[in-house]
Amino acid sequence: MSSPPLLPSSPRRASVNGGLARPWWRELPGWLLLWTLAAVALVSTCSDRHGVQGLTPTDRAALFQQTWDSFHSLCEEKEASGFTRRCREQARFLLLFPECDDACRARLIPWR
Repeated sequence: MSSPPLLPSSPRRASVNGGLARPWWRELPGWLLLWTLAAVALVSTCSDRHGVQGLTPTDRAALFQQTWDSFHSLCEEKEASGFTRRCREQARFLLLFPECDDACRARLIPWR
């Protein structure tokens, strides 16, 4: 009577969590994409802030007032639920202005 061999006859790959191990370089494109998207989001946010700060005080105040009026008429009415994404974008943009005081920030809280 012979017993079965203790070692498998063919080599197997190491398994991780019940699956086969993947080489690190297979996940590299996903990580590169993730970091690229994060960098684009950061640059976009910073460029908006620099754009607002680069305006003359008169132009900045006029742009703030125009954006505020648009936000008020679009987002503070009963039908605003259909424009949630746009209202959030405008609220974030308004927060970049030094003209947005404490009362302004308080009105924008629901849209953050």
